Amino acid sequence: MTEPEIGGRTVFTDVKTSVPCTKNAALFWYNLMRSGEVDVRSRHAACPVLTGVKWVTNKWIHERGQEWRRPCGLNRFDQEQYVGDLGAPEPRFYPNVRSEPLKAAIKA
Repeated sequence: MTEPEIGGRTVFTDVKTSVPCTKNAALFWYNLMRSGEVDVRSRHAACPVLTGVKWVTNKWIHERGQEWRRPCGLNRFDQEQYVGDLGAPEPRFYPNVRSEPLKAAIKA
């Protein structure tokens, strides 16, 4: 990555945080839950570059076809954790969040 003079941050809207664009740095995150469902907390966008230039590259690592290559240990009532804990507030309702009302609703 290059480092623009002003702007160019990557913003994660659901967790209300942003990461500055830093030269020669890498930014990595998982966008899927262990169940394979999309983790909407990983929604992100690029802020505009106001001064300078921003060059980036993307590397997509595809989940499909690799389900059996890593341990799962999935419990659908356990909340997924962020890599490097971003310190965001508790997420809104998600199927993987441990929740007594959710357990009761599923049993009903």
